Parts: sequence; C-alpha cells; structure tokens
Amino acid sequence: MLKKKSAAAILAGVMICGSLLTACGREPEVVTDETSAVSESSDTQAEMAPEYIVEDMETPLANGGGGSGGSSEGPTVQAGADGSYTGAINIVENKAPGTVVYQNGGSVIDASNAGKGYVMVKQSGVSQRLKVQIVMGDKKYNYDLNNAGNYEAFPLQMGNGAYKVRIMQNKEGNTYFELFSADINVTLDSAYAPFLAPSQYVNYSASSATVKKAFDLCSKSTTDVEKLTVIYNWIISSITYDTQKAATVQSGYLPNVDGVLRSKTGICFDYAAVMAAMLRSQGVPAKLVVGTVSAADLNHAWNEVYLEGKGWVTVRMYFEGSAWERMDPTFAASGGANIEQYVGNGSNYTTLRIY
Repeated sequence: MLKKKSAAAILAGVMICGSLLTACGREPEVVTDETSAVSESSDTQAEMAPEYIVEDMETPLANGGGGSGGSSEGPTVQAGADGSYTGAINIVENKAPGTVVYQNGGSVIDASNAGKGYVMVKQSGVSQRLKVQIVMGDKKYNYDLNNAGNYEAFPLQMGNGAYKVRIMQNKEGNTYFELFSADINVTLDSAYAPFLAPSQYVNYSASSATVKKAFDLCSKSTTDVEKLTVIYNWIISSITYDTQKAATVQSGYLPNVDGVLRSKTGICFDYAAVMAAMLRSQGVPAKLVVGTVSAADLNHAWNEVYLEGKGWVTVRMYFEGSAWERMDPTFAASGGANIEQYVGNGSNYTTLRIY
C-alpha cells in the first residue's frame, strides 16, 4: 500500500533527484562554444579538427513533434484467460539495415530509418570518451556514445528538416573534437514517429520484460485511453521512489527499464523511461521530458502523451482535446491529495529537453 506524503515531502524527494539530475537523468551537455583553432604542435586528428566545449547546461527546447496526425495503431488485443497477452509482440525496434549510411573509417551513421525518428550511430577503434551531437538550427543535443563499436539509437525529435549528426572524441576535460559528421535531411513518417520508437534514453526491444508487461496490462484494452490508464496506474502503484539510488547514482547513468521492473524502485528518470517504453510499445506516442518543476526550479523528468480528443481518464488526470498531455508518475506514486491538481497545473512545469 502506498503511503500518502505531504506536498513538501514529495518536493523534497524531487529535490534529491533534481540536484543530481545530471547523473540520474544523464542530461546531454550543451555545446556552448565552437572554435576552429588548430594546434601546430603535431599532425594528429585532434589538432586538425574543430573543438567543441561541452558543458552541463543546455538551451531550453520547445516541444518536439507537434502538428496534426493522431495516435498510431497499437497491437491487436489477444488476451488469455488470466488476462495475459497471448499474441505475437510486434513493435517498432531500432535497426541499422545499411540502406542509407554515412561512414568514414570506424565512424558509422546509419540513417536508414530516419523517417521513423531515429539514427543509429557507432564508433570503433577509439578508447577515449565519445559523444554524439545532433544539431538542427540553433538546437543541440549531446549524448554519450559507447566506445565498444556497438550501435546506439538517437532520436530525431526536432521535427522535419536539416540535421547534422556529429561523432566527437574527448580531447581533455570538457573539450571534444569532431571525428566525423553527416548532414541528413529528415522527413518523418509522422510527427509522432520519434515518440513511438526506442532510443538511448527509452531503450527497449520486443524481448524486453517491460514490453511484455505492457502487452499483458493492455491485453484487454482497445483504446489509447484504456492503455494509458492501466499502464499509468500500474506504474504509480508498483514502483516506489529510490532515495538511496538518487543519492548515490553516478554521472553517465542511463535507465534500464527491465531493471526497474525487477527492483520495483527507481528515480524520476526511471519512472519516465518505463512509462514512455510501455506506452510506445502499445502504439501510444509518449515523450520523456526533462525540465524544472515548481518555483524552486528543481530539475525533474516526466512524461507527455498524445491523445485524440478524450475526456476523463482517471481521477488522477484529466485529458482535454487533441494535444500532448502532461503526466508525472513520480509525483503520483508518492501520493498526496493535491498531487493531481499540482501535476495538472502547467505553470509548475518548464520543459527544457524532450526525448
């Protein structure tokens, strides 16, 4: 049974997560300066490439996607006698088929599925820390990239248009230089495509326990509202906030949605990642949002979902019109009589980044 907490206690919990959001949310750092300075001391690649200063703050990002369209079709309902899902699990998964590839040596950017809202990136032959930077206009997102030569998926959440995707290697401190880049003109299959596919922050596959749980929960659901209701209620009643994890989590942390399911505990970033993964697997567009909450500007993570003109869903949230609606499973799981009103009050939330 959930214990009810006061608003002050809930905000205190968020402050723990907020004060460590660079670690618990693994926020992408922002390029704040670009130079083309070239060292004359040697002929190395690091000295021949432009340098990028990568810091912890990022320019606020307006809501991505947008436009008209509507929710995509979810899986066909097939429920067993116990309510579990008995059909095949077919979802959007990250793939690098190699039909549209930009490559130079060990740097590979596969844009074959850019229309589905993501690119696949890998780098081999480098032992230093790596980053991927995705740029559209004056907006820049930075992510860590593994140096094991394995593909990772990164979202194209800034809509249609011209993107630049950079692979960068650490030189020293927070200075990075470009190893390789590609200019990609993106036309999304729909405005919702980036929020229906897995990516580095919302990472899952057809074999994920989180996806199987979502299919079980939604086995008798026929509408997006029903899917949203059962998933949201399961998360807030089954996962508890992990204050110890929030206090000890290290920089570079990425949510492991199946790990959260096993432990039934998590920090705000975990809640939002599980929520997004479950909803996306059911064909319900879902954003993972990072920003600030309350007048104290505490860093936080929450979700937004897209619904076509719906009314009351549960007593916890009211959905009105065809729009992205805010959901905060972390606050809701904490309980409290005024949580629904707080979450529903848009003035309490400031969006900085969307994934």
